Amino acid sequence: MNYKTKRTIRHIIQHGIIWAMIVVLILPFLWMFAFSFGHETDIKGGALLPSGGFSAQGYAQVFRQTPFLQWGNNSLLLALFMTAGNLVLGFFAAYSFSRFKFRGKDQLFYFVLATMIIPAQAIMIPTFITVNYFRLINTYAGVVLPFLASGYAIFFLRQFFYTIPPALVEAAMIDGATETQILTKIYFPLSLPVMAALGIIQFVHHWNTYYWPLLVLSSENLLTLPVALVRFKNEGIIEWVPTLAASVMATVPVMLLYLFTQKAFVEGFAQSGIKG
Repeated sequence: MNYKTKRTIRHIIQHGIIWAMIVVLILPFLWMFAFSFGHETDIKGGALLPSGGFSAQGYAQVFRQTPFLQWGNNSLLLALFMTAGNLVLGFFAAYSFSRFKFRGKDQLFYFVLATMIIPAQAIMIPTFITVNYFRLINTYAGVVLPFLASGYAIFFLRQFFYTIPPALVEAAMIDGATETQILTKIYFPLSLPVMAALGIIQFVHHWNTYYWPLLVLSSENLLTLPVALVRFKNEGIIEWVPTLAASVMATVPVMLLYLFTQKAFVEGFAQSGIKG
């Protein structure tokens, strides 16, 4: 068997594995989408496909029984605020870690890394006690403030800033550029693709956040979509069709975001200095 044949077989195997993974990942969504147009009897009967014909009653029930659009606006608002906070605070923190030398710099960065290692559930109780002390329970401020800064965002941007050639900064300093000008004229423009990729990641993360809004928010008009999906219950029994319909509508914005920002996402990772 010659080299060309071996390479062809290897490519076929690789592509086969990739397509198998794609099918495995997309099948649950296709099932959810198909049965969102089905009937409760199909799901409870264990049918592989809706057998009673397609119906949009599940979607109509969602809008008839719940303030779904309000929940969507709540999720969008909170995700945008937290993503903006992660980007702004992450940018300045990463700039400080990459540019300046100060006492305790390494120890402080290890603390930032620790926030990425410790599970969020492990600190929810002390965080909840703190939020309750400041009387921020059942408010958007109580949801946003504890997660306005992100250790992942700081780490991500810091890794990118270390890839900026020192000679570029030195040349700017020789030309008389101030620290503010270096920040705004060099670091910020160069980091825009990376911040776009990071913004996509953080937005999706905050859009899908479940446990913290579940603990903090109690008023129905303040709920976010992931929390509100559990509202389709009747005496403890889940109504699957409207739940699946709401899940499809909650997933579509994220899919569209990835679809229309795919180029920026790939370019941002390519320039970040973080290898997959």
